[in-house]
Amino acid sequence: MRVLIVEDQTEVRNTLSALVESLGFEVDLATNTTDGLAMLSDDSEIGVVLLDLGLPPDPSSFSEGMRFLKDAAARSSITKVIVLTGQTAAAATEQAIQHGAFDFLMKPITREELKQALDRAVLYYARHANMCKDAQIAMYIVADGSSEESAKNTKDAVMTKLFRTVLNDTNHNVSAAARRLNMSREHLYYYLKKYGIKRKK
Repeated sequence: MRVLIVEDQTEVRNTLSALVESLGFEVDLATNTTDGLAMLSDDSEIGVVLLDLGLPPDPSSFSEGMRFLKDAAARSSITKVIVLTGQTAAAATEQAIQHGAFDFLMKPITREELKQALDRAVLYYARHANMCKDAQIAMYIVADGSSEESAKNTKDAVMTKLFRTVLNDTNHNVSAAARRLNMSREHLYYYLKKYGIKRKK
């Protein structure tokens, strides 16, 4: 499995590349959204992406990073994107989660933090890949598919039921529920807020 680093700052990119390689991964490098997405499409062995949100042509905003997240999610359902954030990117965290970010690392990044994040991403990538390859999951949904709104309402109902069921099964322990759902606590908190699900105290 390969790791794609999308980072426009040369020094940061080279440092990350050296760290990732020291952890035993092969590395691909891109400096902008367009090149990163092209590499992601061309290489099926890329399982994890380290993404800086501030990319050319406007590195002072997060628009390019968000575009990468949205397009990457559309191209691959199992590639895990770890977002690299600075203090100024805190406000973009929730938006990044909405667009499919798997995890977050605050710059400057230590080798141990990077190792833990990559280990988590690889674990979930492998589980997802094996599930897609080997498992057969039966799900029966009766829905009115005559409009996008109907489809969205059906999806929301299924997701709400899923989160409520897992929370009940784990006695409303968010950490345990997040592990069972193969997502970070931040992701789970986002969805609980989105679907208006209250935890029992």
